[in-house]
Amino acid sequence: MTINQVPAHWVKRPDVYLVIADDRDPFTTWAEHMREDRIPERRVVHVERQVDHPVERELQWDELMGSVLDAGSESLSLLALRAVSHAHAAGIARLDYALFNAAARMFEVIDRHLEGGGHGWVAIRIADGGSDGELYDGDEAARAAQQDPDGCTYFPISTPWTPRMCREHLEFMTHKRHGCLVYGSPTCR
Repeated sequence: MTINQVPAHWVKRPDVYLVIADDRDPFTTWAEHMREDRIPERRVVHVERQVDHPVERELQWDELMGSVLDAGSESLSLLALRAVSHAHAAGIARLDYALFNAAARMFEVIDRHLEGGGHGWVAIRIADGGSDGELYDGDEAARAAQQDPDGCTYFPISTPWTPRMCREHLEFMTHKRHGCLVYGSPTCR
């Protein structure tokens, strides 16, 4: 059987899933919370597929939003994500949160170096957007100083970056690192 012969009912089409997420970052000790390489995580509380009928869809949204508001926690949020399954929607919610935090950390690293008048090359960890805090004379020196050279991205500090630029760069480097880029576009998502 070839790909053109696969029955249509075997292929999952993306649907909208409603995800209640808790962005309160749990930690066990203050030392763990303050660790430089710590990656904040999002906890997924509830996932359900959005119903098809427009009236029921509005009622479903109102009910879930009411649950979020009734909880009285500022860390809870209701997200609408396109996914092919409940697990896929939960995974996308966690990945987006991790990428958001990594981009914010990368932005802070670049901004800190620029404010200090630093010039040179920086090594940014792809997984969490953090750095060892050092500026290097070139990319070879930056690469040689890292414990996991392939887990970092290297570039000169010369102009400011926006958080959006940081996010796009880290997302691209993540896909490049695990080899899912085809003609510059990721195929894994």
